[in-house]
Amino acid sequence: MPAARTKAPPSNASPAVVRFKAALVRVGSAVSLEIPKAAGAQLSGMSRLEGIINGHPFRAPLEAAAAGGYALRVNQAMLKGAKAKPGDTVQLAVLGPEPDPVAPADLQRAFASDRAAEAFWDDLTVECRRDYLRWIDATENPETRARRIRRTVEQLSEGKRRPCCVNFYEFMLQRVNE
Repeated sequence: MPAARTKAPPSNASPAVVRFKAALVRVGSAVSLEIPKAAGAQLSGMSRLEGIINGHPFRAPLEAAAAGGYALRVNQAMLKGAKAKPGDTVQLAVLGPEPDPVAPADLQRAFASDRAAEAFWDDLTVECRRDYLRWIDATENPETRARRIRRTVEQLSEGKRRPCCVNFYEFMLQRVNE
């Protein structure tokens, strides 16, 4: 009889999704958009944004705007994926601030057998830890979760800062479409 499929509780609370529209403007040879003040207030303190632009996933740094507030530089891949050009208004859904990632109990138990992996974990950036936890949490199958935890400890022991197989775009799309 196959094992019951239960979803482990997520390691972190789901981030808020900040939705807004903005016009694409050309600034010299670059294209950017100004984050509306209300959205900017919700994103304050973040250095990198993750979300979708016209349904196309992206990760990009949040920049200070010349007139105050915040701006997002839109690269060619984002323009192409969004099917947009300067002068167009685009729809964005951005993951808001998330709490610092905390290793779940099953990962902490695995660290007990490999202190080097735990020490490397502690040295990772918040974003890298978040990517590992997203990969671990992305399955509903307990056996797959256990295998991912073992693999995480192996990769950390090998000095790998990112998980082998995380698809952060899938995570973003799931969260912004909830």
